[in-house]
Amino acid sequence: MWKKSKVTDQTATGQGAGIKKRSKVPGVMITQFIEVLPEGKSTPDFLRKPIALTIQEGKLAIFKANVCGDPKPEVTWGRAKGDMSDTETFQKKYDEATGEYTLEIHRVSGEEADTYKCYAINEYGKAICTAALNVIEVGFKKKKAMEQLEDIGRGRVNQNFVRPCVRPSFVLGSVDPAEFRKLLRKRKGVDKEEAVKEPGEIDERFWEIIMSADRKDYERICAEFGVKDFRVMLKKLSEKKKERQEEQAKDGVMIPYSDEEEMKHSLKTVGKKLIFSVRDLKAEDAGLYQVDVEEVNLFSTDFKIPTVDFIVKIQEVKAKEREDAMFECVLSQPWPRIKWMGKNATLEEGEKYTITVSEDKLIHRLLIKDCSQLDKGIYSAAAGIKTCSAWLIVEADSDPASHGKKKTRKTTQAGGTGLDLGKLAQEQQEKLAKERQEQIDAANKARAEEERLAREALLAPPPPDTGDGDSGEGGDSGEGKDTGDGKNNSKSGSNKSKDGGKSVGKSVGEMKDSEKEGDDKKNKKSTDDSDKGKGTSNYDFDPNANGEGDRDSKGRKRHPGSLIPDTVSDAEKERDDKYKKSTDVSDKGKGASNNDIDPNGEGDGDSKGRKGHTGPLIPDTVIDPNVKSGTGETEEYIDAAGMHSVRTRQGPLLKDTVIDPNGQSGTGETEEYTDASGKHSERTRQGPLLKDTVIDPNAQSGTGETEQYTDVSGKRSERTRQGPLLKDTVIDPGVQFVSGLSNVHALIGQPAELMCKLSNDNCEGTWYRNSKKLTADDGHIMSRDGANHKLVINRCQEEDSGKYRFEADGRKTEAMLNVEDPPRFDPDDLSAFSQPVIVKVGNSTTFKLPFVGREPMKIQWYRKGEELLDDNTTKIEKSFTQSRLLLSKCQRKDTGEIKIKLKNEHGTMEAISRLIVLDKPTAPQGPVEVLESTASCIHIKWRAPKDDGGCPVINYNLERQQVGRNTWKKLGDIPGVPEYKDNDVEHGRKYCYRIRVVTEEGVSEMMETDDLTAGTLAFPSSPAPPKVASAFNNCINLTWSTPTDTGESRILGYNLEKRKKGSNLWSPVNPTDEPIQEKKRAVTDVVAGNEYEFRVYAINVSGLSEPSSPSEFIFAKDPKNPPGKVEDLKVADTSYTALSLSWNKPTEEVGVQDEAKGYFIEVRQAECIDWTRCNVTPIILTTFTVKSLKAMAMYWIRVIAINDGGEGVPQDLDNYILAMPPPVRPCFTDNKMKSFMVVRAGNSVRILLNFEASPWPEVTWLKDDVPLLKRVNISNSESSSQLLITSSERSDSGIYTIVVKNLVGQESFSVEVRVTDDPKPPGPVELEENVPGTVTVIWEPSPDEKRDDHLHYSVSKRDSTKGSWSTVADRLFNNKFTACNIMPGREYHFRVYAKNDMGMSAPSESPTWGSERRKDTFVVNMPAYKTCDLRTAPAFLVPLRQHTAPKGYECYMSCAIKGNPKPRVTWYRNNISLNTNTNYLITNICGVCSLLILRVTPKDWGEYNIQIESALGRAESSTKLTVRE
Repeated sequence: MWKKSKVTDQTATGQGAGIKKRSKVPGVMITQFIEVLPEGKSTPDFLRKPIALTIQEGKLAIFKANVCGDPKPEVTWGRAKGDMSDTETFQKKYDEATGEYTLEIHRVSGEEADTYKCYAINEYGKAICTAALNVIEVGFKKKKAMEQLEDIGRGRVNQNFVRPCVRPSFVLGSVDPAEFRKLLRKRKGVDKEEAVKEPGEIDERFWEIIMSADRKDYERICAEFGVKDFRVMLKKLSEKKKERQEEQAKDGVMIPYSDEEEMKHSLKTVGKKLIFSVRDLKAEDAGLYQVDVEEVNLFSTDFKIPTVDFIVKIQEVKAKEREDAMFECVLSQPWPRIKWMGKNATLEEGEKYTITVSEDKLIHRLLIKDCSQLDKGIYSAAAGIKTCSAWLIVEADSDPASHGKKKTRKTTQAGGTGLDLGKLAQEQQEKLAKERQEQIDAANKARAEEERLAREALLAPPPPDTGDGDSGEGGDSGEGKDTGDGKNNSKSGSNKSKDGGKSVGKSVGEMKDSEKEGDDKKNKKSTDDSDKGKGTSNYDFDPNANGEGDRDSKGRKRHPGSLIPDTVSDAEKERDDKYKKSTDVSDKGKGASNNDIDPNGEGDGDSKGRKGHTGPLIPDTVIDPNVKSGTGETEEYIDAAGMHSVRTRQGPLLKDTVIDPNGQSGTGETEEYTDASGKHSERTRQGPLLKDTVIDPNAQSGTGETEQYTDVSGKRSERTRQGPLLKDTVIDPGVQFVSGLSNVHALIGQPAELMCKLSNDNCEGTWYRNSKKLTADDGHIMSRDGANHKLVINRCQEEDSGKYRFEADGRKTEAMLNVEDPPRFDPDDLSAFSQPVIVKVGNSTTFKLPFVGREPMKIQWYRKGEELLDDNTTKIEKSFTQSRLLLSKCQRKDTGEIKIKLKNEHGTMEAISRLIVLDKPTAPQGPVEVLESTASCIHIKWRAPKDDGGCPVINYNLERQQVGRNTWKKLGDIPGVPEYKDNDVEHGRKYCYRIRVVTEEGVSEMMETDDLTAGTLAFPSSPAPPKVASAFNNCINLTWSTPTDTGESRILGYNLEKRKKGSNLWSPVNPTDEPIQEKKRAVTDVVAGNEYEFRVYAINVSGLSEPSSPSEFIFAKDPKNPPGKVEDLKVADTSYTALSLSWNKPTEEVGVQDEAKGYFIEVRQAECIDWTRCNVTPIILTTFTVKSLKAMAMYWIRVIAINDGGEGVPQDLDNYILAMPPPVRPCFTDNKMKSFMVVRAGNSVRILLNFEASPWPEVTWLKDDVPLLKRVNISNSESSSQLLITSSERSDSGIYTIVVKNLVGQESFSVEVRVTDDPKPPGPVELEENVPGTVTVIWEPSPDEKRDDHLHYSVSKRDSTKGSWSTVADRLFNNKFTACNIMPGREYHFRVYAKNDMGMSAPSESPTWGSERRKDTFVVNMPAYKTCDLRTAPAFLVPLRQHTAPKGYECYMSCAIKGNPKPRVTWYRNNISLNTNTNYLITNICGVCSLLILRVTPKDWGEYNIQIESALGRAESSTKLTVRE
């Protein structure tokens, strides 16, 4: 007897049974449709799931997800409430480059606040994850609130509206309290039941408050919560602080961070701002970052890092002044525009810079026009996280003649890599196309391999049955064990179908065949048991199945065959969008019901596990056991287009015909089905099955093949196929684009080319422009070279602009052709315009240049860089084809560069010419220099004219006049050398000269010289006093210098005289007729022990000069040794303007150092390198006061002893001296300083603090560790400082800190100022019951809560039995309170007050409460366990510190690092690696990295940094080395 299969765990329509799997990404639910996945296949999963967002109203919300799975899943989006049909608000995108699915919600509002779902589905399973969108509404929506109030009053409430602020208490009377509680919004974190506290247990709220409080508030908080054991509290508090982990979320995964910059992620607090930093960016750092505070998402941002790199980096460029410089680079991926930087500033397109990008977007160029010395520096290019930089060196013009003149603009261009960048870019394009083609080929290969395996499985014989009764597996439906007593113990014997109209049984097409001859009884039991919980009609199949051998509901092996199609009415052909996708996906790989057909099936089985036959079905004829006709029953099917639809039977089912080779017709066989009401029933076949037609793949007809089945009586029989099988249909995936069209920019009149490549060489295509089909008659050349299709436009016109589309085999690709018409010049016209224009002064000239380009055109003319406008001498004419500049009455000053600049929407073009205005030269420049003046000649020299008038100087015209006469004698023209030697002069006469410049344009004005005397007596000036080079008993060596005035002739020699001390007689040292030729003399005519002084005369042609001043007296004796260093040098006293020194005489050592005769005191400021002597003559005393010092300046002091032997070695003080009184550390002098003050808003705030300090301290005021605002007035004096806020506001609340700092130290004092006012009452109060016998009072926060962190709340209660209000809670810092001991049958009222330091607000009333018991569910949260990862990112335990080393000494730098695995260490100086530099000794021992410089030189001055890097990250520390002379 056929038994009805038992249905277990039924699911709703459209749902399917599956295996639940765990995803590696938290929050993702995976359902696997089949039990065993094919090799190489996988269910969908999320690599990155969308995360919750909190967005302000009106902003853009973006959800992003990355999925994986084989085959590639289909991704859809949905939401829990509401629809997503508005395409303007909800936009779904997919990025093929990154594989990223995006849902963009534009201009979010409160209506979009919802839970959004992301589905990833393929034929083997589905994955689902959710993300919440919270919308922060701005302002109060009065209209919406009133509508909501009206709905509440009528009893209608929008379930999506969850904001309690629109349900005030005055409308609650019209709503049943029991119903109103259902309308109250549930907070995100529903409070759990309060645990009963044990004696001595501390409230958790206490720890939340005290962990964020100051230490000075600990005692008060402990008193409020009744904590008495202070020591135990402090110990537990420190433990809780250690356990607290600060975390930041990325892609929904928590990541650790710290407030130290050495870590990968760091979070800094600057005032009220939080700055989150990520160091050492890598590709994996990209993602969606969000900040959560107390489980509330406050901020989300999407951080992208593009995968692009430089193939060719920019190179160093050397350019000359006024020359253009070019930087260029090649990228690995197309990039629309990179970021150019010059000297740490972003460069933009303009007159100075031109930024260009090639059509393939791989080559990027930066052109720097008209280079000057200001342009030199480092330029860099940034693409994503990759950068490259290079120097621009601008060489100055070496021509001295052009110094001070404006140089002409050069037409040459410097720079460039010297490589064929176009070829490199083409190779890179081909490489990218090849990679895309390889991916497509790999996908096609995998698809072909699947088809091959499917064909092999079709031809393979069924697996043999072992005949073991202990193992009866139920195929796809689950594994079951036959105990041998006819009972099947399968764990999953019944399969869950996704459609209620389908059979609930899974396929048993893969079950093990346990049939063997001679063991029919055993086989029968195994077959019957394995069929329990499974059932479907005989002819459920997939029309496109691969025919891999299937089984029917009897467990008999069925061959693929052709069945006769169903007759479907027009009403059955209507498509239902509800089942279009879900049924298509869920049915893959699972059995279908009666006539469900998958047109793209890949060997999928029906609900019995049978492989679908290729071909349509005959309509089944089923007689319902309840004698129903079957009319109105619905079933799902797949039409010829592959769409899922629902159809309704219009009449009774015909009976099946079964041909039994043993004479049994199959009448009486039963099968399960679902009628129109969704009820599962059974029906019995009333006739035999029709014979199958089988086509054997080995050219055999298949006729005569037998299959086994079990009839109604349970007897196993065989039947024979009577026809061949039909062929399988393989669907070609079609043509794909290897490379699509790219946007093209072309100049008007120039050719343009659009090209794409297909995956098939034999495919034709069609070209369209703006949706209009193009033909060869349109003037376009359309060609095909294999798979490459090309469209060429020989001469682009404006009408050729538009969107071009190429279609082939149902696929298309689009691109834009932009025909640009920028300003352009004809080369011949431009060449003629570039020639200089020469015109004489006072004449007019014209500059004209034709051009072409799209209107409107902006035309500008420039002269020497300044724009020209119409005036009396300048006229600018403009037309559509040319522009003309007319300059009238040209002057010499108009000479210079003439430039025309054209600009339209497509570009800018410039042309440069030069205007030269010829005029007479200016007069020669003086003063006249007399090279020689003797009795026989006068030789003079002058300077060339400042302006030669545009023509070179030909001659100089000279005239001479003898002083005392009226006539001028013409000396004639001399060549263009500005000097003249007049030999026709008389001794003692005075002459005057006139000089003019002669050029082709005329003669200049004259220049007249002063009176010049020929051969006058001009004596030299007195020489400087002689200096004593050395002195001995028998010789004194003297030197002197040339006199400043030689008397306009050369010095012939010198006479030297000496005089003994105490005598008035000067005696000559040398004979007067034998002058000393050199400027030194050794005087030997001296007596040992005597003291002498000397003087010298200079002699020229005119005679002797006046004698020089006498030299110093010098003893004729052997020299003494200089004295030694002074001893015990110290500072006796200091002030702001002077300091006093004292020292002891240096000791005498015979033959080494002699007695000191005097002392010099020298000072030097710290920033200077030159010493200044304080005394002109040596002092004898051993004390000295240095005056005229700068207050608070640093000085170095030294004392030098001196005697006749010279100066001794200087003695320096050990340290520098500050010009200031003795130091005093800052300290506050007020004994009663207030550290806390409360001020009502609007009143003034005044803080006055007195202190003492020396030197004068620097006083700084801070508010919350941030500098003060400008409206806060600070008044400082020598001993006090005052802070004044004239009219205080709430924002002025905070901790004000004064820092008094000088060189000795610093002292600080903080005053907490609280500016507040009477608080505003809390918002609406709501009541809810979470625990029987208690009421939770929830209220909206007071508007002042955000501005006053001392604001707290007080709750009062009154019940119906008492008339007075009693306070049940005070000092509440949250917006919730649970009142206990709520008695049933009473009415309760609650009031909530807001309190702060100024007082209490008005109360907020609650609605009347009547308790209702409600049972809460018990939830157990299991802790999450984390695995221990011993790896650590590189970090510095001890960073580098700054070093100052004297020149010639060694310098040792060291730091301590950590990291697992061991990081790689690299040292740099000024960004240059030192690891291979042998001048530095670099070691790394046990994590201590050191760098040793054996001998420091000024070249070692600079910035040193060390970088440590491993696979987990990178860290860097830097220091600066200063070399002291």
